[in-house]
Amino acid sequence: MFLALITDPPLWQGSWMFGVTRLRFAILGATIVLLAASTWLSVRAHTDRAWLGSASRLLESAASGKNLALLTVALYTSAMFNTVVLVGRSFRTDLDGAILLKPLFNRGQLLGPWVFLIVLQALGVLLALSKDSIGHKARPFLVGGFVLGLFLLYWYGAEGQLLSYNLDMGATDQSAYMDYARLLRESDYSYPGDFNRMPLYPFLLSLLLRPGMQDPKFFLAAKYFNLFLSMLLLAGLGTLFYRRFPRLHALNLALIVAFTVFIYKAGWVQAELLFYCLNVCVFLLVWRLLQEPSYTAAVAAGVAAGLAHLTKASIGPALLVFALVGLLRGGRKVLQWRRSREEGAPRESPLRALLVVPVTIAVFLAVIFPYLRVSKRITGHAFYNVNSTFYLWYDSWEQAEAGTKAHGDRVGWPDMPPDEIPSMAKYLREHTAGEMIERVIVGGRKVMNRVAHSYGYGDYILIYGGLLLLAVVWKWPQVRSTLAENPFPLLFFLAYFPLYILLYFWYAPISVGNRLILAQFVPLLLVLSSGLQTLLKNERLRIAGKAMDWSTIIQVAILCLVSVDAFQALTHSVYVLDGGG
Repeated sequence: MFLALITDPPLWQGSWMFGVTRLRFAILGATIVLLAASTWLSVRAHTDRAWLGSASRLLESAASGKNLALLTVALYTSAMFNTVVLVGRSFRTDLDGAILLKPLFNRGQLLGPWVFLIVLQALGVLLALSKDSIGHKARPFLVGGFVLGLFLLYWYGAEGQLLSYNLDMGATDQSAYMDYARLLRESDYSYPGDFNRMPLYPFLLSLLLRPGMQDPKFFLAAKYFNLFLSMLLLAGLGTLFYRRFPRLHALNLALIVAFTVFIYKAGWVQAELLFYCLNVCVFLLVWRLLQEPSYTAAVAAGVAAGLAHLTKASIGPALLVFALVGLLRGGRKVLQWRRSREEGAPRESPLRALLVVPVTIAVFLAVIFPYLRVSKRITGHAFYNVNSTFYLWYDSWEQAEAGTKAHGDRVGWPDMPPDEIPSMAKYLREHTAGEMIERVIVGGRKVMNRVAHSYGYGDYILIYGGLLLLAVVWKWPQVRSTLAENPFPLLFFLAYFPLYILLYFWYAPISVGNRLILAQFVPLLLVLSSGLQTLLKNERLRIAGKAMDWSTIIQVAILCLVSVDAFQALTHSVYVLDGGG
């Protein structure tokens, strides 16, 4: 049976030793080593009782909740991998048994089921040695199975958009990202880019390319790559939600993000999902810096901001707002320290509160320095991006196409008379205040119309925002006390979100769609959710003599709503709504 597994195709059709590939000989060798190790352990356990006792005690100490959780995650991760491999590529294909097993042989993925069985065996041994109750032991399995089921449903729905709707590689920049990736690979990664799309996502796409791979095959591989990437990003966001919120609340947030945003965009060859998650990381880290400054968080924020900038050049306004608010907070801490030196050492270092801002900016610049150097050498400007440098100051996309785009802005500084090159100063000279206000109003209508007729994510901003407003009115003394102690996070929010929203409204004549404003969906959802959770903590409603948490009641209602939206997405919406724009 084993020889049959490692000799597909038959022995005489191979080209190496006896027709068996190197990979299959490696599989045979690994099997022999594992069998030998298992035999040795069995003999040693039978002949050396003292060793068996010490090994048993070691295993009992390893049967901790943390190790069991890690093994459970590994078990269901390998189960997910095996499911995808066995199905082949699409869950919608009617496959027979031979075709289901073929990927395991031809693509060298026979180790997948083995890893699953090894992890299952290890988990079974540790669970048997664990002293926890049966219910406590079964909980990780139930949770893992539930999460795996959600991921499979998500995959199925996202694949519906991928296979049924997104069939044109020329739609919404997909072919441009693919061309960028090809040029990177063919130039041995010396291609400087087009100064429109940033290099991180095309670099990841370039790793998919194989010799002779044509665009249709590359397009399909890139779509599935983005689907896999979206699942990894969702796992990261889900972990983040779980660490910040109660379980039901975290589940709701994960479902909202997965089934009202990610499921529609996962099957598109675009950098958006990667940028959304990096933007969330930057947002949370600078939020933390405005609450509890630390150099570690500042370095992490700088790295995340650098990676976000290399994905999409849209992180600048966030860093600007953080720098201003962070310096204000640091300055306030310095003044407070000077006034209270006689009372003893301050609880927080005023120097650290002030220095986290330049540390963050310095790390950010260090991360993106290689790209800035190339941009400076080719265009004469380090922070050169056609969207923020030129297109932002045109009144329509047609003007941009006839202007700097037609005069070489993608390969360097456009070959145009200086007085014709758009800029903020030029725009202010040629437009009245009324025209600029009208542009914002018209753009806002377009953007909000897209949000209202989109995937349904806007409903949850209204729900959480409305509930938070009611909670603020109810708990106003607590809110006022918190703001008096540290008003800077609120100041950051009140500058950050309006600034980005105004920029999206302003940019609407050039590009309008969900993918721009969605960058702020998860950050705003986190702010509203955190505020609601904080204000309603320990608040209970008594019904028929029984007390129930207000938070639980709200989250149960939201779970019902998001379940309906998920069902709608899986059965209908992913096939008819455009997730690319």
